[in-house]
Amino acid sequence: MIAQAIVRLTMAMSLMFCTLIGSTTYANTNPALRISLDEKQILMEIRNNVFGGARLDAAFRQATISGQEPPIFPYEIDDRGLIIWELDPAKIHAFSSNVGVFPPYQITSVNPIVIHRSPMDATRFEEFLEEKGWQRLREMLFPKRFYVVADIGLTTRAEQGYKVDLKTFVQLPGSDTTYLYRFASYKATTGTDLLQLSNLTPAQIQLISLPQQWSGTLLTNEGSLHWTVPLKTKKADIPKINKRMHFSQWYLDASEKVLGPMGSLSRYYYDGSSVSAKFIETKPKSADIHHDFPWGQFVIGSPEAFVLAETSEFLVQPVTSPVQVLAGGVRACALTTQSSNSSELFSHLIGCVLEGQSPQDVFATLFGIAQSQPTVLPAQTLPTLYYALLDIYQGLGILYGIEKPKMFFSLLTAPKTVFINFEIPANRIRAFEKAFLPPSFKLAKMRFYPEQRKAVYAVSLNIYRSVGQNLNGYRAEWSTYVINPEESDPKPRFSVLEAQTSIGGFDPIIALERYLPGMDFSNPATLAQLIEPPSDQFTYTENMNDGIQVMLRDNTEGIVLDVDIQYPPASQMLKTNPTIEWMEANDFVYWGKVADILKYDQQVMFADLLVFPVKSTDLISDSTFAEYVKPKPLPIIIWNGGQDIALEPWGNLEAVIVDE
Repeated sequence: MIAQAIVRLTMAMSLMFCTLIGSTTYANTNPALRISLDEKQILMEIRNNVFGGARLDAAFRQATISGQEPPIFPYEIDDRGLIIWELDPAKIHAFSSNVGVFPPYQITSVNPIVIHRSPMDATRFEEFLEEKGWQRLREMLFPKRFYVVADIGLTTRAEQGYKVDLKTFVQLPGSDTTYLYRFASYKATTGTDLLQLSNLTPAQIQLISLPQQWSGTLLTNEGSLHWTVPLKTKKADIPKINKRMHFSQWYLDASEKVLGPMGSLSRYYYDGSSVSAKFIETKPKSADIHHDFPWGQFVIGSPEAFVLAETSEFLVQPVTSPVQVLAGGVRACALTTQSSNSSELFSHLIGCVLEGQSPQDVFATLFGIAQSQPTVLPAQTLPTLYYALLDIYQGLGILYGIEKPKMFFSLLTAPKTVFINFEIPANRIRAFEKAFLPPSFKLAKMRFYPEQRKAVYAVSLNIYRSVGQNLNGYRAEWSTYVINPEESDPKPRFSVLEAQTSIGGFDPIIALERYLPGMDFSNPATLAQLIEPPSDQFTYTENMNDGIQVMLRDNTEGIVLDVDIQYPPASQMLKTNPTIEWMEANDFVYWGKVADILKYDQQVMFADLLVFPVKSTDLISDSTFAEYVKPKPLPIIIWNGGQDIALEPWGNLEAVIVDE
């Protein structure tokens, strides 16, 4: 009966999942800015059923093995530290052979991993030195070196337990893109690994993280590592943070895609916990770090240790070979060994999951067939089915409220993403906060790019086209910037005030407005009631010759938007990057008090922007928040590239403090 109910639920999901995030909230009325305990429980029920069922539906349609909707998993590291050794350039080939990094991969030198300035400032300064031809100064300030990195910490969420990853940096022939390459990994307990399937005998790992010291031991058959790193503290044993220390953009860019043996690859989406990671000041002269791994013969100098004060958070997407979909749905577990291809096998394995077989038995069957029937499950598609099965268990966890949902989408380059920002004048701030912010929230100022003279209170109109698990179509979002004092580290965040789409959508505020007691989530007709209809009219075109044209109408809400902007000559456009503060505002995107928790990559954090002022001949007519903002917008901001974003929709719901 449970399996049948899940099947009915996920069939319903397939009717609505393409419209899951983003719909129309209300600019002309006070939205649901307060949440009662009953409303919170309703939202959790809706979220778990809709998003959990959607993951199972993706499995039934085999979208998770075809590459259409690849699984994404949460990954967090506590008590994290990095130990970095420099390699002898003259011994790189020998080192490569020793650790098993073979062609086509080539070990490469990289700029510093940790720097004493913001990552964007360092990159811009390095590019400035290169443009000026000041190579000697550039090499002195940002030297390129070959490195081994031990990434150490306590993993949680999709992976569990103490872990030590050994990595270096590689490139592929003909490409200047740098990747992290994990040549060895050791775990204290067996379990899921988000890069490789192989999980050897557990290593002995001890990790002690105290206010005064970060220390530990790794004992393996290949070698051992011992480290003791004294830490600086303030009063009451509070760690002393080095506010100038950051991960470099060079490191963050390289760590987006982590490679491994046998062609393994995973994409890591990060957030402010990486870009603005807090490093604890160490006492390097008192540190004791030694090891006896064979690759130590290729190291020069003494290692450096960097210890992080807070959890590093990621969403990880294993990249696997797509499987041709020849079957689908759910098949009998008893007939699993009679499968004729990988697609059919996956349908039978889903049946095993829903019939209640233990995960150990299901995965044992998977690996057994890979070994005994390689024509049914070739080696290159084994990881695809492995992670897709993990995603089924993740979907069940979401459905039953023990795991948060995950999604992925991309913003396209044609048409480009555009931001039209309107300043909120001082005399309208109080009325704006009262109308559109939860009582405990405060409006926050924002600088969008470094050349902007001053930070301002603003409403941002963002227009884009996206594809992915949650939205395939055009979208217009009106957002402001807020500080939620209930966050553990309050910072300016996006707060969506209004959203319009070309295909309809779904968000927490709409869910509360449309929910009726007794709704049956296994009924497609009931689920359809939670979806906001699309805008009455929505067209968006953009190109360098004709400029930007938007026409949007929502007759119910009285929203009228007309945009006709011509691009100026290239010489009159500022080429720049977003501020880190603006992009880290994406970490929490609020809908009232409920937030989507986002992770992103360099296309978001370190994007290339085109900025130019509005001309008198341009048309920007927007009725949505006209009574609260200055009529003339700030300079137009164009995203000169795409964006890839992973998120946990309604991810802060458990932590939302209800209103009495």
